[in-house]
Amino acid sequence: MRLPQPLVWAGLVLTVSGCTLLEGKETTFLRSAQDRATQEEVRQRLGPPQFTTSTQSSESVWVYQVREQQPGSRVNAPGLWCDEYVLTFDSQGVLRRWTHRFYFHGGEVMPTYCVPDGYKPPS
Repeated sequence: MRLPQPLVWAGLVLTVSGCTLLEGKETTFLRSAQDRATQEEVRQRLGPPQFTTSTQSSESVWVYQVREQQPGSRVNAPGLWCDEYVLTFDSQGVLRRWTHRFYFHGGEVMPTYCVPDGYKPPS
């Protein structure tokens, strides 16, 4: 049995739009900002970073940590979701690369780290 083509397209559109609803506002912004946005534009949109550092090649690295507490219920455990965004700007201050990692701290509400093996500034 074949589904009518309009129904297939409607299902595809709903699936794609549903995935974007689950994407964080930081991820949505960073996708559009890469290779275009300046440090000032990023700061206006995301606020001040958790910490900053620079590389030997004069790139700036900004780290954002977004923490969201999850209350427990019959279905899921209490804990804390933590998203870590590591942004790299070139010597002119333009966003060139970024990474996103997330981790759920089950049962913990005040962890000492955001994600296991998260970004560590060079010593």
